[in-house]
Amino acid sequence: MTEPIVLAHDFGTTGNKATLFTPSGKLLARHYCPYATDYPNPGWAEQSPDDWKNAFVESTASVLAEAGLNENQIAGVTFSAHMLGCIPVDDHGTVLRDRVLLWADHRSQEQTKTIERRIGWEPFYRRTGGGLELALYPAAKLLWLKENEPDLYRRAHLFVGTKDLLVHWLTGRFVTDYSDASNTGLFDLAERHWAEDFIRILKLDLAKFPEEILPSPTVVGTITAQAADETGLAEGTPVVLGGGDVPCAAVGAGVVTEGTAYNYIGSASWVAVAGREGAFDTQMRPFNLCHLVPDMYVSQLATYSAGVVHAWVKDQICLAETRDAGTSGESPFDRMDRVARASDPGSNGLLFLPHMRGGGAPFHNLDSRGAFLGLHLGHSRADILRAVLEGISVNIGLLCEALQEGTQRPFDELRVIGGGARSSTWMDILANTVERPILTLAASQEANCLGAAMTAFVALGCFDDFIQAADTMIDVEQRIEPDPSKRDVYRELSQLFRDAYEQVTPIHARLGRVKHKSAEDCP
Repeated sequence: MTEPIVLAHDFGTTGNKATLFTPSGKLLARHYCPYATDYPNPGWAEQSPDDWKNAFVESTASVLAEAGLNENQIAGVTFSAHMLGCIPVDDHGTVLRDRVLLWADHRSQEQTKTIERRIGWEPFYRRTGGGLELALYPAAKLLWLKENEPDLYRRAHLFVGTKDLLVHWLTGRFVTDYSDASNTGLFDLAERHWAEDFIRILKLDLAKFPEEILPSPTVVGTITAQAADETGLAEGTPVVLGGGDVPCAAVGAGVVTEGTAYNYIGSASWVAVAGREGAFDTQMRPFNLCHLVPDMYVSQLATYSAGVVHAWVKDQICLAETRDAGTSGESPFDRMDRVARASDPGSNGLLFLPHMRGGGAPFHNLDSRGAFLGLHLGHSRADILRAVLEGISVNIGLLCEALQEGTQRPFDELRVIGGGARSSTWMDILANTVERPILTLAASQEANCLGAAMTAFVALGCFDDFIQAADTMIDVEQRIEPDPSKRDVYRELSQLFRDAYEQVTPIHARLGRVKHKSAEDCP
């Protein structure tokens, strides 16, 4: 008997990935379609929902062609997508803004003061699970829209998340799942419904939030005739709700039981642990989301400077590796790895602070910057490349430390997914900085899509629960143990990292205020 096939899409920060999975975990096809992000002002980040729809159509057609399938062979469609969105739509689902605020947009810094004044940091944190960088949350973004674009706010029928907009496009239904709802800053995490009193206190409108909040493994409808014409999929194909990218990644990493943890290394990086309750500490460090697994939560800390920094080094420093890779067909990152391996642990006394994109744990400083410290003429290219990997890894190690302290959930190993998991050099460094075994997965590059596909197969009745789905669909590829002989080096590096951050923070703050001469001031 032929296995059912699920089409799972993951809408990320830089593009959409479409995949076709079977319930045995076989990946039949994948296609990545990039789209642009606009940064019209400092702290602003916007994308076009039209680009998402175009990417959906292109990538869907590509995976069907690659797998040699037609639209009638798809048993279901589902989504993983970036979170923290507040997309204004009318009652037909038409988006009312050409470019919508992306998760990384933090223009609403001033509006966070309103939330702090009317609600208070600790009540907000304890009730909603929201993290310290409140400007990223729809709670603050909606206040900004209401104050700065009042006509748009008034005309909006609803404000929805990324995947929820796409679900409406396919089915005509306005719904959301618990994971996306729990990342708005306006959701009661324990009671699992909108925090109506918070919404009222902030003078927002409850009617502008999706009324239906459903479990992620829910068949919310089928593809309409109009959507079939627009997408090339078959009318009547079931659509499974899916979830936000963070909990989808947790499912795709096999983090579906109490106390299991994973690290995602993409443009940003986060460490997350699963639990039966949200995790809160006195320093308000871990932020909490509803898991895709019913009645479970994901508690996490995130840094925004990870793979994006490694890519910057490739583009700005490793021109030779990029050029040579282009002619040989090899990845430039593989060439960079080989160079970095020539340097010993500690990078010959070179320390790198990776905070080239401000914000994120463990310091939560939007004004932080990157830095090399200890650079001298004896340093080599290998030292520089290894220091970059060590700096990002030490920062991830600090996330692990703070997460374990904040959640009181010790985790003995760390599953790693995302592009960074491809680098054996990086994974060796990471194992030693976090002082835990690292597990890489066969589908680490497609973990978000895999998690969404597992959710669909649970919804479609192929599995009884997520544990059964994980046991069947996830393959551990490699286990990397920490090297005890390197422990002291990396512990000292971690302490130096903390001290260096504290010392250079005032300098970075001053640098941020430096005004350069404009072109007209130049002779």
